[in-house]
Amino acid sequence: MNSGPFAPDMPGSEGLPYEAGLYQRYLEALGRVTSLLLEDTGEDSWGEVLQLLAEASRAKHCALYLNQQSADGCQQAMLRSFWPSPSADAGLQRLDYDEYVLLNDTLQIGMVLTRNTVELPTPEFNLFRGLHSASVMCIPLLVGGEMSGFLGFFSQREKHDWLPMEIDILCVAANNFSAMLARQRMEHSLRASESRLRVLVGATEDIVIEFDAGGEIHNVWSDHGLLPSATGPGKFLSSALPADMSQALMRAGPHVLASGKSAVVDFSLEDALGDQFFTGRLQTVPSESGQGLHLVALIRDVTVQIQAEARRQTMLDTLDLLEEAIVDMTPQGKLANVSAGWEKLRGGEKPECALHEQSLLQFVHPEDQGEVEAMLGKLEAGAKESGNTLRFRLHRMNGDYLWVEARLLAHRLPQGHVACIRGILRDVTASYLEQKRITQMALHDPLTNLPNRLLLHDHLQQAIVRAQRNGSKVALGFIDLDHFKQINDSLGHQAGDIVLQTLSQRLLSAMREMDTLCRWGGDEFVALLPDFNQESDLRHIAGRLMEAGRQAMKVEGQEVLPTLSIGFAVYPDDAGSAEALMAAADNTMFHAKRNGRNSVRFYSDVLPLAQLELLDHLI
Repeated sequence: MNSGPFAPDMPGSEGLPYEAGLYQRYLEALGRVTSLLLEDTGEDSWGEVLQLLAEASRAKHCALYLNQQSADGCQQAMLRSFWPSPSADAGLQRLDYDEYVLLNDTLQIGMVLTRNTVELPTPEFNLFRGLHSASVMCIPLLVGGEMSGFLGFFSQREKHDWLPMEIDILCVAANNFSAMLARQRMEHSLRASESRLRVLVGATEDIVIEFDAGGEIHNVWSDHGLLPSATGPGKFLSSALPADMSQALMRAGPHVLASGKSAVVDFSLEDALGDQFFTGRLQTVPSESGQGLHLVALIRDVTVQIQAEARRQTMLDTLDLLEEAIVDMTPQGKLANVSAGWEKLRGGEKPECALHEQSLLQFVHPEDQGEVEAMLGKLEAGAKESGNTLRFRLHRMNGDYLWVEARLLAHRLPQGHVACIRGILRDVTASYLEQKRITQMALHDPLTNLPNRLLLHDHLQQAIVRAQRNGSKVALGFIDLDHFKQINDSLGHQAGDIVLQTLSQRLLSAMREMDTLCRWGGDEFVALLPDFNQESDLRHIAGRLMEAGRQAMKVEGQEVLPTLSIGFAVYPDDAGSAEALMAAADNTMFHAKRNGRNSVRFYSDVLPLAQLELLDHLI
């Protein structure tokens, strides 16, 4: 956006993504200000206008000064409106420009004065210091090319915190104020001087047309390029104006004359640059002859505003075409805005309740909420943008959950505070499940679905680290199915697979939830029992494993009575490392097989023999 004749005396900066919400807030305030100034030129609305501008810019105070001539012919500025309340400081009520060189020189050439308060020359500093603000911004009000006063913004923000976009929009508001002043003077001067009226209306860049009920033009004030130069009194709207303009005015005219109320009309005209958009307000005025009423149309070119809104809407429509869902939320997760992809992702058409009543966390699986909350907290605390990606389960409207991948970005104000957090969410359910399946295959035995050697090794290392930290113990037991070859030979390999699958489930049922049962290979299993302290606990679980393995099972119509040979070793009592613990347990199991099978042995019970066997094994 270009500020026209106003150019702030500070360097520009490139626009940032977080400016979108700020820009929207300013546009909403500007729209309300424009409406107030367009519909009411009286001073009663000035305080509300200043309040809107102050709240949009987060200014501590906002003031309107209008110029007048002093008794000795010098130019003065009189305080005409002040927000939040009239200033009690008499020094602020009236100021002589000759005493404030920087302020006067800057405003007279149509420049915006933006300074930190401490950087002001002594006269200006003394003038504004009572407002206790960090920075001062003064925007000139230009009417007919002359400086007629200024808008003052007094903020706690430093000069460098003002974005060029903010200054541009405030300059547009000042232009609207100038236009309002020009229209005010025009209305006061309408009855006194036609030539003065033309100058003032020309300064506003509006189009003003006075015509009667039959469409005959009585007065025209405009320098707009789209209005024919031949337009003048005595012509008719239908012949003198572009068709769309004349038709819009003639359609609204009878209603305004009949009701006495103003009406707003909108139309567009086309030139070499494309469509130009206008909005106008019609109202009645007494005719110059005093007989009957005439219509006056005040028409404004709003092409820039319409095009800006069209670009914004195009961007929103483009986002709605994406499969990804884009959500804007507070650092606490409250949803502020969502794209159409949000409802597509959730499998619904409309939100169940008002958007501002919803939180992203209420749609997240309870087991994943902690991770999402932690990420939001990191972003609010200032985490770097890279790596802010996480996966979680999102609740769908049909009751199911799907896996989404979310990329989160924090939009920050110049002061560093998080204005909002934007999330880009996409459905990764298919890829997640496929990855999970591949991981399952890599780490589990395909026959029994038990962990394989690779996963057992990882669990064992973790168990030993916990034991070292907590002073607990880790037991490892090798389990061998006795005479499994006879089962395969007599009943077949399919029957042997059934025996292994059934046995694995029985063994699992005999173990604790924290324990791990691994298929080592063939007819061998390994039981990992972490985090225990009493030897009696180990012997109790070992007994349960033996009983589970001795239970008869029906396979291919035949009854099978399996038995087990089990050998247990304990860290750190029997071995000081994972490798030594596995070797000790393996040799203990072989000791059980050599001594009659169908038994469980403990390394500590057969220590002398086991040490010799372990030595032979290592050699």
